[in-house]
Amino acid sequence: MPAIIKKRKVDLECRDFNSEWEKYFFTERFGQAQCLICLKTVAVLKEYNVRRHWETQHQASSFASMSAAERKEAIVKLSDNLQKSTSLFCKQTTEADKVTRASYEVSRLLARRMKPFTDGDFIKECIIFVIDSLS
Repeated sequence: MPAIIKKRKVDLECRDFNSEWEKYFFTERFGQAQCLICLKTVAVLKEYNVRRHWETQHQASSFASMSAAERKEAIVKLSDNLQKSTSLFCKQTTEADKVTRASYEVSRLLARRMKPFTDGDFIKECIIFVIDSLS
């Protein structure tokens, strides 16, 4: 009976991002290497994959002719732009969560008091809960 050969799984190899790969304009995001220029990710964290992406996609770009100091500046600038663009989505999500939470609190007050939404003091209390939830 032949021996069972198990396939090698790349995700079990515990590869880490190497900081030297920044020379190829890559950064680590969510455990993957992401290109700062085109925002594509590389499937496997290997220098060969990162270098191949750089050579096939960006070797002819203006980034290839930069000096070391210019590269560092460009990497910092592109990293900041990436951080700003992703924080925009996080901010919108948290605002939507706050609105949902405020709606839930008003519904809970209505159910607990068993009153219609017509009493003046009750409306004031609901508004205070909404303001506290949104701020």
